[in-house]
Amino acid sequence: MKHYGITQPEIEEYMYSFVPPREGVLADMEAHAEREAVPIIGPMAGHLIYTLAVALNAKEMLDVGTAIGYSAMWLAKAAQKNEGRVVSIEKDESRAAWAEAYFRQAGMSGICAVRRGDALVLMRGMDEGFDLILLDILTQFDRPDTSLELLDLCVKRLKPGGVLLSDNAFRSGQVLTPENAHPSTQGIAAFNKAIAAHPRLLSTIIPLRDGISMSVKI
Repeated sequence: MKHYGITQPEIEEYMYSFVPPREGVLADMEAHAEREAVPIIGPMAGHLIYTLAVALNAKEMLDVGTAIGYSAMWLAKAAQKNEGRVVSIEKDESRAAWAEAYFRQAGMSGICAVRRGDALVLMRGMDEGFDLILLDILTQFDRPDTSLELLDLCVKRLKPGGVLLSDNAFRSGQVLTPENAHPSTQGIAAFNKAIAAHPRLLSTIIPLRDGISMSVKI
């Protein structure tokens, strides 16, 4: 494949130049994530999910694996425009508390709600439908089949025409040889194959950062 002499860092720097500056709470959250080594999707992916949510006019959104609430905050910005709401799921009590504190700081408490607990358990008990679901927990599973169970739950909870996004689709390139990788990477590789073959999904992978898969429920 021809790359026209442009290196990946140069491409990323160019793409970052189109991301609006973050101020206030988002900037605080980015500093928190860097200081405490909290994994977040970052500003480039954050701006992408915000743009998609606005384009979809998404009103009901679900953020699975919210950590300190960074991705949910980007979705909340879209929810403000769309008169919608964001449900976020986080099992770590400390991170859930930080997310709620940041939502209060941003005046988003009426838009964003944190549900504490295991994502699989909580989603099995849900009966809501969502216009957009963001997954950011596939790297945490130690059994490959867990990612496929989560996919089934997401498809059930996704409204027709809704979009499912999942971070870390490339797993730092490890998905190319999953047989030699950690079970979580094997799960992501299986997830990628499953969304591509799913009869109810139209899917692609966006080569942004560590890869973001995007599926539309048809």
